[in-house]
Amino acid sequence: MFAAVLAASALGVSAPTMAQAWPTEPPARMCGNTAVLDGPATPPAGAIVVPAGDNAGFDFNRPGATFWFAPGVHTLGDDLYGQIIARDGTTYVGAPGAVIDGRNLNLYAFTGSARDVTIRHLTVRNFGRGLDNNNEGVVNHDAGDGWLVEYNTIADNDGAGVFLGSANTVRYNCLKDNGQYGFSMFKMPVEGGPAITDIVLDHNEIAGNNTDDWEVRLPGCGCSGGGKFWDVQGARVTHNWVHDNKSVGLWADTNNIDFLFEGNYIEDNDDEGIWYEISYNATIRGNTLINNAWVKGLRNQGSPAPAIYLSESGGDARLASTVSGSAMIRIHDNYFENNFSGVSIYENSNRFCNSNGNTSKGYCTPLVTPTRIPEPHDYDYLDPINAGHPCYTRIAEEPYRTDCRWHARNIEVVGNAFHFDPAVVPCEGSDYCGVQALIATGADNLPWSPYTVAEIQDRVMFGANNRFADNAYFGPWQFAKRWGERIGFAAWQAAPYLQDAGSTSDHPGGPGPGPVGNLVDADTATLEASLGLWSAWYGAEVVRSDAQAHGGSYSLRVDIAGAYWGVEVANYPGYAASPGAKAVSLWVRGGVGTPVNPRLSLDWRGADGQVLDNSVVALPVQGSQWQLAEASVQAPAGTASVSVVLVGSGTAGTAFYLDDLAIEDVQP
Repeated sequence: MFAAVLAASALGVSAPTMAQAWPTEPPARMCGNTAVLDGPATPPAGAIVVPAGDNAGFDFNRPGATFWFAPGVHTLGDDLYGQIIARDGTTYVGAPGAVIDGRNLNLYAFTGSARDVTIRHLTVRNFGRGLDNNNEGVVNHDAGDGWLVEYNTIADNDGAGVFLGSANTVRYNCLKDNGQYGFSMFKMPVEGGPAITDIVLDHNEIAGNNTDDWEVRLPGCGCSGGGKFWDVQGARVTHNWVHDNKSVGLWADTNNIDFLFEGNYIEDNDDEGIWYEISYNATIRGNTLINNAWVKGLRNQGSPAPAIYLSESGGDARLASTVSGSAMIRIHDNYFENNFSGVSIYENSNRFCNSNGNTSKGYCTPLVTPTRIPEPHDYDYLDPINAGHPCYTRIAEEPYRTDCRWHARNIEVVGNAFHFDPAVVPCEGSDYCGVQALIATGADNLPWSPYTVAEIQDRVMFGANNRFADNAYFGPWQFAKRWGERIGFAAWQAAPYLQDAGSTSDHPGGPGPGPVGNLVDADTATLEASLGLWSAWYGAEVVRSDAQAHGGSYSLRVDIAGAYWGVEVANYPGYAASPGAKAVSLWVRGGVGTPVNPRLSLDWRGADGQVLDNSVVALPVQGSQWQLAEASVQAPAGTASVSVVLVGSGTAGTAFYLDDLAIEDVQP
């Protein structure tokens, strides 16, 4: 890794600054670390001694007491529900070698809704019987508030090793080899706010969890990993070593708000290192992410398997940002090395309240009341459609059209170092290995939905304040846009995408296949600074318009004045071009009336200006939605330039709009 930092310096990025921004080794080597985990060898003053052996009949019903577990193995009887029911203000502390062993007979170790409980210096192991603890916690089973869990080994349990409630701190623990999660949490949602608030996970080693392989047992359950956050506001996730988990490393799913991930060392997890899903306002800074998502990348080659995945998540100034410090999602000053892919920003057009595409059944966004959609009874999550909810009856109206869906918006990925070596990462033919992604997909299959896939793709790519900038790329990175088409670094930086301003790459052309750079100048392509080279030719007028725009704030308006019309890019003999495959794309939408047979015509010219061949792209100018026109074409041998015109017929008074024209070289 240090060699990679030196390589960053060669690109003009300050190696000392970058090296200080993230951990260069795991900050929390907890598992087996007796110097940290071992408790007091003698009982603390006033403590009640719990002898080793069967503690099933021991009186733990003493609020405010301190219990000292003597060295040796402690058991809680043979009953399925043999457990310690915690009391308010109680402390449970272990001597060196103190173990509470569920023997795979008891389900849970510490239960109850008590507040301000402390558990430290204990080994808690072997709770759960087979797969009985799915979505259950062993320590703090009922997500009590104010718990402090520190200096423990919580390992080899079914379900989650630890559950968290509000104002919980879990620090300096070994959370290892648990059947589902190292940690998790759940409380029933409340009206007007998150169920759990103000939690800290600091200096834990979170390793090898999901030993029961829940994603195979329940395909698509989204219920496994090093740890999972659910419906939390205010979380500090700092200086943890998250490694070798058999799923996602750290997963925040459903209406999480105001998170800080800082100083974590996240490596060798089967799936994503960090997954922030249908959630809001987070800062992810100063983390190291290495070798994540190799297993998932090979299993699902049709989409990126990133180190950091932002799924329908974004910033919103109406929600809290006390911990994150930003009403955005900011991913900055992190180090990425040989993950299957880098950062993916994604939105599913069908994921919104009351849609069957909402996998968090029964939940709506925190900006809509009620937060949780009424259902026949609390545990019936099978049918999220509720005919009386405004997200069903009024979703085409504002504010519901905006607030009834989760958005990938207000995201910045800046100042990071991305290293990718395809000789190290097992890509094995995947199209999405070594990819940054800014994409949206879905299906136009809900008759009552006011959203379309094209609209969401358009917004995520161009209109949602999502940006990559000032990053350093090492290796043959690709960049996935819109629905997942891959382009090279030069095209990613060029119009109309204009991403990664100020970034550097040691492979600026990209690895291919894919376009590698727009032949069209920025103003003509995007209209953002001027009319560019557009000029009326015959039977038409052109203006730079701020009335409609696909990307940015301006587009080209074409006003038709005659039965036949033409518009040209006035730079004869055209843009410099070379022979070979080209990708052509532009966005169009109707204005007034409908032109007849509108088309983009490209003349491929030789060095003497003579036309060698012509390519035509039909323009789907229909209705008020922006639509993409694209084609793969071939510039013939001898091509030196390409000239661009728009032509068609129609009726005087007809008008339409055009934006984001790209003509890109495609690598073989």
